Amino acid sequence: MFDVFTEEVEVLIKDGVANLYWYKGDLHKAWLRSGITAALRDEILRLRDAAGKDLTKRLQMDALYERLRTGQYERRLEVSRNFVRILTEHKTFAPQDPKHRIEVAERCALKLRELVRQQEKDREYRDTIRTRAAKASRETYESRLGELRNKFANAIDLPPQERGYALEELFSELMRISGIPVEAPFRIEGEQLDGAIKYDGHYYLIELKWTNARTDPKEIAHFYYKVEGKLGARGIFLSMSGFTDGAINSLPNGKDLKILLLDGNHLANVIHGLYRMPELLEHAIGQASMKGNIYCPHSLQG
Repeated sequence: MFDVFTEEVEVLIKDGVANLYWYKGDLHKAWLRSGITAALRDEILRLRDAAGKDLTKRLQMDALYERLRTGQYERRLEVSRNFVRILTEHKTFAPQDPKHRIEVAERCALKLRELVRQQEKDREYRDTIRTRAAKASRETYESRLGELRNKFANAIDLPPQERGYALEELFSELMRISGIPVEAPFRIEGEQLDGAIKYDGHYYLIELKWTNARTDPKEIAHFYYKVEGKLGARGIFLSMSGFTDGAINSLPNGKDLKILLLDGNHLANVIHGLYRMPELLEHAIGQASMKGNIYCPHSLQG
């Protein structure tokens, strides 16, 4: 059935339905079957033309659509689809009177069938294009994620400094294939930042750490200070080896929550396809917003 309601479709419906029925009573029964309320039918039946006579069937169809046009579009579309079904599924177009112009209804039905078929073809084409695009996107993401997985495995055995550089590249590439805008590392006023991302309208400054030691409260506080001095900024501290118990227990209380803490397990879960980066960010943001937890569980169900 058609999805796009055009002026041409409306005219075909009006002409077709008005000429399909010889008796007005049959026309009004068709209205009710199509979803027109009895109250609206009675309102139109009370209308008169300039000479004080009952409206013709065609003028009644005009009056009906004038009222449908003032309501919800979906409602008009539903009623119109029902009218189109009546016309396109009608089998025999036999006049009931010499003056009955049933051929007009037949022509309208044929034209509507053509329009419906064309819209169905267009819809199938659009669906095919969307399916292909989605498949290509998935294949591209999976193939590039596979490359990142290999780089990640190789980086584990690198010396600490090289491992840190590898993490910067891995993180940036992961953001790019995830469709998240990312900025390269930069330095301002003596501060070194490992880059930034923009997600859901917010900038997040990034701190990346891949050493054998876990991150302690002092390092988190230093990063919090960097973030706090930026307009509307938030921060993500990714510590591959995790955080000390003291760091987790001393997370800022009574302060604005400006940073999120992620560790190597979070990153590995994304790289190994357990979930995608936007899903992880939504999870982490939700935990911080609803529970005040800036270090979120590794399972998205937590």
